[in-house]
Amino acid sequence: MKRVFLEKLLNVIEDESIRKSIIDSILDENGNDLNAEKAKTESVKNDLKVKESLIDELNEKIKSNADFDIDKIKQEEFNRGKEEGSKEFDEFKKQTALKGSIKDAKDFDLVFSKLNKDLIKYEKQEDGNYKVSGIDEQIETLKKDYDYLFNTTEQEENPFQGAQINLGGSHEGAPTNDGFNFNFAGVRPQKNNK
Repeated sequence: MKRVFLEKLLNVIEDESIRKSIIDSILDENGNDLNAEKAKTESVKNDLKVKESLIDELNEKIKSNADFDIDKIKQEEFNRGKEEGSKEFDEFKKQTALKGSIKDAKDFDLVFSKLNKDLIKYEKQEDGNYKVSGIDEQIETLKKDYDYLFNTTEQEENPFQGAQINLGGSHEGAPTNDGFNFNFAGVRPQKNNK
């Protein structure tokens, strides 16, 4: 709104000071309204800039993700899983070969705990299994020092050979009849006093 417009509109008021005061009041109020609307407009513009910036950022991410080869990632993960599984399977084969080398141990874990692991070597054979070396001398030493940890071949063939069981008392001259012979003569029944 312009002052000239208001002066033409309010020219019916003869007192110049009153007319000027009314026009100034109207223009001040109009200026306040305009400033409030300008502030709202600036706020909306700033919001729009932020949203445009966010849209640009998301578009860049979309473009960068378009370069991903999902099949390649799947193949890499498959190969990584296969490699980890192969390592675990190799460790299982080594453990099996080691247990085969200590097959006469009564408690594998206890015997294994007494071995020097640095001296144990594993050699992969053509069939994929492992051959264990550096263990025979250690096992022989353990058999001498801790013979109770190992099954001997005699024990494996007949574990009770040479074992004697003492039932106590003398059994010489024991009765030879096959039946039981109980003699209750002179035994009197007793009363139960409760």
